[in-house]
Amino acid sequence: MTAQLVLAYGLGMLALVNPCGFMMLPAFLAYNLSDTSRGAGRSGARLGRGLGAGLLVSLGFVATFTAAGLLVALGLRSITDAVPWFSVLIGAGLVILGLALAAGVRVGVNLGSRIVQRARPGGHRMVGFGSAYALAQLGCGMGSLLALVGTGVAAQSPVGTMTIFVAFGLGSTTMLVMLAVSTALASDVLVRTVRGALPAVARVSGLVLVATGVYLIVYWAPALSGGASSDTWASRLVHDVSASTRDLIRDNELTLTLLAVVLVGVSLTVVRRRHTDVDASTRESPDSRTRVR
Repeated sequence: MTAQLVLAYGLGMLALVNPCGFMMLPAFLAYNLSDTSRGAGRSGARLGRGLGAGLLVSLGFVATFTAAGLLVALGLRSITDAVPWFSVLIGAGLVILGLALAAGVRVGVNLGSRIVQRARPGGHRMVGFGSAYALAQLGCGMGSLLALVGTGVAAQSPVGTMTIFVAFGLGSTTMLVMLAVSTALASDVLVRTVRGALPAVARVSGLVLVATGVYLIVYWAPALSGGASSDTWASRLVHDVSASTRDLIRDNELTLTLLAVVLVGVSLTVVRRRHTDVDASTRESPDSRTRVR
């Protein structure tokens, strides 16, 4: 059973970098950097937003992948036929979102640093992003999905099957949270060093989203009419980078897991310390809450 859990955990980590939806990864990083770079809050607030974003995207991603896995287990494998349509729609949505960011429109998720305790209005956007991420990955991730289902069936019990899916979810969550918190740390350095460049960060992030959306549309559009996905120099490059990334993750699963644990621990410590300071200031002065915020 231990070997099955390790396999499922590894599949969860690798599910993020399947070639079909690999470009969703830089889109996630760019959008998260744009949101956490906003200088209104302190370091703790930015880390809180990053950690919350990682958890919410993980929720959407894991829930969608798990639901698809259960449908496959029930024999409904035709869901792959809808993947091109999902991907093109997701691509169009990313283009619209990217153009808005590039034009200077504030499109944030408004998570706040308390997201690790409860989701505030706007968090549903990150859950939706995670779901879209999973849908874009299903085209190439069906092999991993079938392997996951086979591993779950081999457990020969409902509890064992669910444990396999939980291990898969933990693998995906490990990677997404690690990337989100790393992006939040990068945005904190950016805020402290080149605060004046923040408007440019949002616009560059918007351009990354546009490029991702255009890639998904161009990649999957031929498949809408029953053909194969696009085979261009860009798609071949993405496939090569995706393969290299998968090899890197596969060879360093333990290291990446430990890194994620350390980053989450640091983030929780900073967020908790910030809340302690805010509470102490509030007790000292009734009007301090306004000044702190």
